Amino acid sequence: MVRKALVIGDVHGMIDHLEQLLKQWSPESEQLIFVGDYIDRGVDSRQALLLVHELTLLKGAVALRGNHEAMLIDYLNNPQDYWTQYYLNSGNTTVADLLNLPLEEISQESGEVYQREILENYPWLLPWLESLPYYTEFGEFIIVHAGIDLEIEDWRDSPLDTFLWTRDEFLSANNQTGRPIIFGHTPTITIQPEGGLYEGPDGKFGIDGGAVYDLALIGLKITPDAVDEVITITI
Repeated sequence: MVRKALVIGDVHGMIDHLEQLLKQWSPESEQLIFVGDYIDRGVDSRQALLLVHELTLLKGAVALRGNHEAMLIDYLNNPQDYWTQYYLNSGNTTVADLLNLPLEEISQESGEVYQREILENYPWLLPWLESLPYYTEFGEFIIVHAGIDLEIEDWRDSPLDTFLWTRDEFLSANNQTGRPIIFGHTPTITIQPEGGLYEGPDGKFGIDGGAVYDLALIGLKITPDAVDEVITITI
C-alpha cells in the first residue's frame, strides 16, 4: 500500500546521483515522482532517460514534463525552427549521448540529421515525452516542474509555459492555495546561499539542488500532508 511518495528533483543527466538516490526508495510503499529535467548538461542524459522511462513503465513512477523535455519535444517535432534554441540550452549534450557521438562533433548546422537518427533509433521517445504531465498531486501536495500561477482562481488553469518556465513570478507571489507546493527548475543555490532544500514561509519547497553544478540531487519523502524526510545526494 502506498502511504508515502519520494519526489526527486532535477536530474539533468546525473545518472550516478540518481542511482544512489533510488537506493533509498521503497517501491512497495512509496510512489515515485520526478519533477522533470532528466536531460541536458549532465554526464549521461541517455541513461537518465532510459532509467526514468523504465521506471514509469514498470514501477508506475510519475515523470513530469520539464522545460528541457519541452524543448526536446519541440526540436523532435520541428528541427528547422527549434534546433538552435535547444542546442543553445545544452541540448547538444543529450543529442551526443543519444547518438553516441563526441560532444565536439555535434554541429549547430545538422539538427535535421540528428532528429531523423533519434526518431529512428528511439521510436518510443517522442510519444513518451509527449505523454508526460505538467503537474501531479499527492495528498495535499501540488507537485510541478517550475511553478504555478498564484494570481488566478484555480492554479490548474495556469498557462502551460508557467508550469515549465516560471521563476521569479512564482517565487515572489504569495501561495494562496492553502496547499504545499513542491517544485524544481530553479536551483536553490540561487534562492538561498546555502543551497539544499528550499522551504519557503508560504509552503513552497524547492528541490532543484543543482546536481549538475556539482551540488546535490534532492529527494523529498512526503506523506499526504507533510514532509517526512529530506535526502541529499552529493558525489
